Order: sequence, then structure tokens, then C-alpha cells
Amino acid sequence: MRLPLGKLPSSILRKIILDSIKVDNSVLLPPKIGEDGAVVRLKDNLIVAASDPITGTSSKIGWLSVHINANDIVVHAAIPQWFLVILLMPEGTKEKDIEDIMAGIHRGLEELRINLIGGHTEITNKVVAPIVAGFMLGEPIKPGYFIQTGGAKPDDAIIITKGAGIEGTLILATDFYDELKKHIEKELLQNAQQLDRLISVYKDVMTLISGIGLENIHSMHDATEGGLLGALYELSEASNTGFVIYEEKVPILKETKAITEFYKLDPLKLISSGTLVATIEKNLAEIAVKKLQEIGINAEIIGRITEAPDKIVVRKNGYREILSEVPIDELWKFLGHKEV
Repeated sequence: MRLPLGKLPSSILRKIILDSIKVDNSVLLPPKIGEDGAVVRLKDNLIVAASDPITGTSSKIGWLSVHINANDIVVHAAIPQWFLVILLMPEGTKEKDIEDIMAGIHRGLEELRINLIGGHTEITNKVVAPIVAGFMLGEPIKPGYFIQTGGAKPDDAIIITKGAGIEGTLILATDFYDELKKHIEKELLQNAQQLDRLISVYKDVMTLISGIGLENIHSMHDATEGGLLGALYELSEASNTGFVIYEEKVPILKETKAITEFYKLDPLKLISSGTLVATIEKNLAEIAVKKLQEIGINAEIIGRITEAPDKIVVRKNGYREILSEVPIDELWKFLGHKEV
């Protein structure tokens, strides 16, 4: 069977990879569907580890690789500290190409005060475009304590920050600017190209923790590939729960709305690094949203976690869409169509 672009379907991931993994008692959070990282026990502390590649864009990949991996550490209530990176560059690569990627990596590291401690760089005829694979390590904010994606509980409120489809909007506005400028106003596209300012969830997480306390945040996830719905599917799978959300409650940036409407994409299934998904005690949901909004981070309650396993999206027209798998990201569908 030929597999689709994007993440490996969860059923195949379980069968081929996850079901064969064995770990010892030093591993507190092993590989699971939906978990952003792993947690391992050292003698006196815990280490949180995460890895992610950047493959879906030719722009800002170095900078994105730092923040995407840092987000996967932060959602475990940890501080990203150390970064390793592998650069796989295609034939014909020039020094300037590597310089540009490394400049972006260094900018991201400086923004979050992270150390680059190693990696590998290679020119290879096995790739046709640059691939940046990052690996991040961090330490828990509270010694011995971490939050996992699989911690959601029935009746938790589901909160998201900023909006759906953020990273996908940034990528499309940057990589397809020449096409889009013929149909969408220039100022809107230029604003979309600046959405990198929203990619980090560091501030979102720290605000939630200080606002309602670690113990009241049951799970967190960064909405990467598969977008908001992919993140919710993974979170509920990891937690052995379901969810119901309401499309009309999901914030959508005007830049995202314009670009996704033009390309006929679903913003809820568009890669959305920078969108924090958190499940919290329902009686604290309004307080959490207020704390985020007070510092300029848009946040909304979009639904709830359910005990029943159904994963339900109530669309604006009232249709109840039930997810049976992590959706293929709209960006992958779009890029596949462009290559035809």
C-alpha cells in the first residue's frame, strides 16, 4: 500500500513502530500517539526530549526548526535548554543557502536563550529540498513534575490560543506570494508573512501556568501537522477520551481566512504551530482565557473533553463531523496538487 504524504497513519505507526518499543523504568513518558516528547529520569532530575523535522517549506526553515522543537518541550511544562540539528541539503546547494538556514537557527536560539550543542550537515542527492531535523532537550519548570498530552480528563474545557492554521498561513503567504498577490490585497499578505511572531507557545504556556497553576492544566499540545483537528485527535487518543468542539468558536485570523478561502483549504486541518491546545478544569476556563487575553494573546474556549471516545467537530452548518484518524494536513494536500 502506498502511503500518503504527511504523518504516518496512527494504525501503521502503532503496528510497525510503537508496539515493538520496549523501555526500562528510567523512561517516565515513552513514545505514544500524540505525545510531543519523552521524559526520562536522571539521578537527581528529569529531562524532557523532543524531535521534529521541517520539510513542508523552503522559507524560514532554520528559525522554525528551533521554535517547533522548543514548543514540544514547553507543552510538557519544561524549559528548552539544548538543541541539536541535522541539515540535509540537496545537490547544487551553495554556501549562502546554509548560511541563511543557520542565521535563522541562531536567531531562534537567541530568542529563547537555547544552546546549540551539536548536529550534522550533509549535501546529498537523496533529497530535493533542504530538510532540517531538530532535537531539543529541556528541564521541567517544577522539579520532578511534567504535563503530558495524554492527561486530558472528561469535562475538561478545551482552550486554544491565537487561531487555527497559523503556520500554514505563514508558509503559503511566503512561498506562494507571487500567485496570491494577484488575488489578495498586498497588505494582508505582508501581514501573513509576519505570522512567525506567533509561532512560539512559550509565552502562552507560562501565562497559563502562572494564571491558574500547573495542577489545573491537565494536558497541552502544539497544533502542528494536521492542524487543530490533528492536535485534538492526538490529544484525545493519548488520553483515552473523546472531544466535541464547535467550529464557530474557533478563532481564525483574517489572513488565514483569506488564503484558505482562496485555495479552498480547511483552516482547522492546516498546520498550526503557535496554536496552543490545552485542557483544563472547566471552572477555571474563563479565568485562563482572561489571563491570556490580558497580555495580548487571543484565546477561546472551543469545546470540551468527553468520556465517550467519539471525536466530534460541530461545523458551522450544524453538521457533526466525526474524526476516525489524524487528518492529512491541508498543506500536504495542497503541495501534492501543485506538483501534479
